[in-house]
This record gives sequence, C-alpha cells and structure tokens, in this order.
Amino acid sequence: MLYTNALKQLDMQDVSIVLLLIENRSAKRVSEILNLSQSSISYSLKKLRHCFDDKLFESIEGAMQPTARVLAMKPYLQNIMQCINQCAKEGAGQSSVLRQWTITAPEYFEILMLPALLQQVHSAGRNWSLSVSRLGKELPINDLLALDTDVCFGFGPGYHQRHSLLEYRSLNEDSFVCLSSVPKHQPKNALDIDEFCETAQVFPTPWLSEENMVDGWLKKQARTRNIFTRANSYHAGVNILSAVPALIVVPEKIVATLNISPKIKILKPPAGFPTFTLDMIWSRERNIHGDFHQLEAMIEKIKI
Repeated sequence: MLYTNALKQLDMQDVSIVLLLIENRSAKRVSEILNLSQSSISYSLKKLRHCFDDKLFESIEGAMQPTARVLAMKPYLQNIMQCINQCAKEGAGQSSVLRQWTITAPEYFEILMLPALLQQVHSAGRNWSLSVSRLGKELPINDLLALDTDVCFGFGPGYHQRHSLLEYRSLNEDSFVCLSSVPKHQPKNALDIDEFCETAQVFPTPWLSEENMVDGWLKKQARTRNIFTRANSYHAGVNILSAVPALIVVPEKIVATLNISPKIKILKPPAGFPTFTLDMIWSRERNIHGDFHQLEAMIEKIKI
C-alpha cells in the first residue's frame, strides 16, 4: 500500500528526473539527457513537490540545489531504480525479445575487443545483436545523447571532442610501431623523423578521417608525411606492403593479428611519437538502464 494516494501520480521517469537533478543541478541538462522538453521536467517537478510536500530543489546562483528532504530521499530512490533494474535482469538471458545494441567504433575495437565481447554474450545466453558502424572523424555526440547510439568507442586523450553530458572511460593504452617493406630499413631500428616523413606510406582508415593522431603530431612540428595510397583496413594496408616498398603505422597491440610477410620489418617510430587510449563513451542516461550495466560489465572484463 502507498503511504498517500498522491504517490499514485508518480512514475519511473519522475524518479529518474529527481536522481538526475541531484547529480546535474540543472533542469536544462536533465532535459537534454532524457531527451524531454523543459516543460516536461517542470511538470514532473510539480507532481513531485505535491507528493512530498517539499520544494525538493531551490534555484540558487543559477543552479538547482537539492533540499535536505530530497537528499534524505536519494538512497531510497536509488534503491527503487536498482530494484526495477534487477527485475528486468531476472531471466534476461532467456528473453525471447531481441536486444539490438547500436555501437560506433574504429577497426581497433573490432579486432581486439569485439570477438571477446561476442563470446561473452554467447556464453551468457543473451538474446542480443551487436550492430557496429565505423567511427567517423567526430564522435556521434547527438546520436549518443538521443540514445540512437548505445555506446561509442573512440581514441584519447584529446583526440576527440568531449561533451559534459557523456561519460568516458579509458579501457586500455597503446603505442604505435612502423611496418616497413623498404629494403634499407633495418628491423627494430628507430626511424628518425626525416626518414619517416620521406618514406612512401600507406594510410589506413580504420576510422573515417582524412587525418589521424600521427598527422596531428606532425603538424605540431610543422611536418607532413608522404602518403601515396589509402587502405580501408589495417589488413589491406599490410598486404600492400607485400607488393611495393612502403611503410604503414599501426597500433602495437594489433600486430599479432596481422598476416605479416617475412620481408616486412617492425620498426620503432621517431622519438616523441604519440600514444593513445581506447575510450568507451556513452550517455549518462544509460546509467539508469540495467541492461547497459550488463554490457558495460562484459566490456570491462576484456583484457587487451
């Protein structure tokens, strides 16, 4: 039984709004996270204030500050969300309804993480389908905020624009190596920057961009490199090296997955070459969805 009949007016969206307002202190930001109008947020707040006979939030210096009452309510509201999510989890593995996950990622993710993730999904008996589209030059921020994309994988730190309404988590760190079929290059030697820039190079496009972090690093030194062709994948790029003397820059951790000809040497890049992380990026609203936490847990188990 409910404590008062007024509580019958409330729904789970109202609970979500309260929790997000406590975290973000901004009705505008919460409306963006939930893809609702600000009038909908105001209507929900009106219901909540009537039900609990309290202001719940007060506008102080442009921020919505929670009252003592709503802060006392917070752990109980969080428990409601957890209980609802747990109800959704029960029997989820045997659900007959297909859960379609929409993922945006570079080839790096597809090579090093996607097979292990699919293996976990299969082992857990989840009725899930993972649809992976190629990462572009920019993160799909609008699609993430609108929940049209469930999760995105991008490169960091600093290679993609950040957004205050998105969560970011670094999953691994990596560096680059140079693969070369140029006869004069010696295995394991480090290239100097002059030789690196002058050597004919294959530009892999595992994410859709005219330039990558290597070119950004070169620009800071007022340098450019000699790109003579582009390839749609790391594998295709390495195959080109088997036909012509050239060089390709690849992440070190994917080298073991490539079919490298004996005549191709692995070289160290020039001193000061950039390193990077693979980041998982998602909307804060996903934090209140139980099935997303299941996916997140699977991803975190993968060791690259």
